[in-house]
Amino acid sequence: MSDEPGKSKEVDITRKTYDEIAEDYMRRLKDPYLGGSEAYHKTARERFVSLLPSPQVRVLDVGCGFGHDLGYFRAKKLNIYGVDLSRSMLSLARHNFPEVPLCHMDMRWLNFKPQSFGGVWAANCLYHIPKRDIGRVINGIKHVLMAQGAFFCSLKLGEGEGIDTGQQAVSYPGKPRFYALYTEDEAREMLNGFDIVEWDVKPEIYYGSPWLYVWLQKVD
Repeated sequence: MSDEPGKSKEVDITRKTYDEIAEDYMRRLKDPYLGGSEAYHKTARERFVSLLPSPQVRVLDVGCGFGHDLGYFRAKKLNIYGVDLSRSMLSLARHNFPEVPLCHMDMRWLNFKPQSFGGVWAANCLYHIPKRDIGRVINGIKHVLMAQGAFFCSLKLGEGEGIDTGQQAVSYPGKPRFYALYTEDEAREMLNGFDIVEWDVKPEIYYGSPWLYVWLQKVD
């Protein structure tokens, strides 16, 4: 594992692609057909909010992108923060939600004080991290999360990892992105430092793979 941010070729390739496609990606994700099951995603957010220790805690959206989930959390009057590695995505998020504190940050190096958040939301982002680095991400999330804090993540189910060159439902031929796929056993091992509240597998193929949605809590 590298010791400095930005030294992963896979992460750099993915960041570059998101910098280049940010505006079109936002348009596509807002499209009810291309954007997938927004109704289920809303349910996932509601479940996450219900697990927060209190409505007053700070909540961190890791890999917030253009702000797909920030609007929902703001509407719930949560004290929401966002981080992303793509400057183009953050620029869109700042335009969409100028009142939300946003930071340009690599999720492998979360630069926040210990136990400073009551919830961490990591939707559709952890799979862009190589498996050799995912432990650093999970430990960082646990570090910034307070006891009894809520954690949500979604993963693509499967085996292996590598660069995808445009096979996803929201695809960009010639614009590579890195994906790590997880078996359920791998996911349980990765998340074993948390209490699992709910474990939901969506077997239908969506963006090229079945999906796993997990709601967790930090117990210590």
